[in-house]
Amino acid sequence: MPAAAPTTLPDTLADLLRRFDRTRATGARELGGAAGTLPAWRYTDADHWAREQAALFGQWPIVAAHASELPTGSALPFDALGVPIVLTRAADGRARAFLNACRHRGMALVAAPAGEPAQAKPCRSLVCPYHAWTYELDGRLRHRLHADTFEGIDPAGLNLVELPCDEAGGLVFVRRTPGPAFSATAFLQGLAGHLQWLELDRLTLFRKVDRVYVANWKLTADAFLEGYHIRVLHRDTIYPFFADAYAVNVHAGPHQDSLVARRAAFEASEPPADRDALCRLATPTQLLFPNTFVIWHPDYASLIGMFSPSPGEVRWVHTMLIPPERSGADWTPHWEKTFALIEQTVFQQEDVATAVAIQRGMASGACSTIHLGRLEHEVLRFHGNVDAAIEGTLRPAG
Repeated sequence: MPAAAPTTLPDTLADLLRRFDRTRATGARELGGAAGTLPAWRYTDADHWAREQAALFGQWPIVAAHASELPTGSALPFDALGVPIVLTRAADGRARAFLNACRHRGMALVAAPAGEPAQAKPCRSLVCPYHAWTYELDGRLRHRLHADTFEGIDPAGLNLVELPCDEAGGLVFVRRTPGPAFSATAFLQGLAGHLQWLELDRLTLFRKVDRVYVANWKLTADAFLEGYHIRVLHRDTIYPFFADAYAVNVHAGPHQDSLVARRAAFEASEPPADRDALCRLATPTQLLFPNTFVIWHPDYASLIGMFSPSPGEVRWVHTMLIPPERSGADWTPHWEKTFALIEQTVFQQEDVATAVAIQRGMASGACSTIHLGRLEHEVLRFHGNVDAAIEGTLRPAG
């Protein structure tokens, strides 16, 4: 069950709101310390991509699902990290992750429908479709067909290979490399409290898309780290609702929480008292380093994972999360229309299409250096953290 939302603002979120109120009162934008540049090879070089894969996607906890996608007594396949993984939630309520491979011959235990986003499968156990080896949802081997023919092979060593997995703020995190456990709350370095106050854990899945586009994953990440582009790129879609490049940010290690001002922020006089009031004045946006964004719209949230199948591809996984009290059939037309606007228009036709076009320019050699102004300072910080993680000077907390 979702935990009750805290009634008191976390100190860091309260500070962010105070700075947001100062921006509203003075009209002064928060700027970075200096402009900067980035080389285009960060988005095209295969060696750099391989180092990202090893250091970031191989070693850092990554958001694999929203808690509502994994009900008790279910299994959810997840392969966006380049290895087959299955998430489970047994009767004890704990989320677990395993390599999605039977210990007999390596067959996938749970498969996603071809061309469709993965969905949880209700089940009491995991049964291999090849020879019916059966595993409990906690990974223990329960049954082998004709077990007496496997003399000399100790079944105690044939449990599923477990991966580090933990849950915080309504999100299930997994690390694709077997190893010691981690704390998702500690990994978030304070942002778990922000997500709890915003009640991310009580939202529920409405729709999910899972597509691959011809653009480096960092190009789509860059787009959500600055509001400088909203006035131009989103001129006819969402810009009428937003102020021009007003945002405040707080950092929690490599993670980030931002408030992007809507036009209504400059018309209101009272500070927001709860999530709904806040989302009418601003769009809270969390970067959960390295590749996950949570974007809060006035009445729903977008959970976006940006994965990296190759140097020139991004696997875009967008999960639309809605309030459970508005999940009935009478609300479906509203959410269908809303989803079409945000995913098919704003994200696909504007943000992602721009990343694809930039990737072509980078790959052609036409643009060897990108130039970033002080309104784009968070992009520079993000790339600095990617470099630090590759070098080993930045490691995940928890």
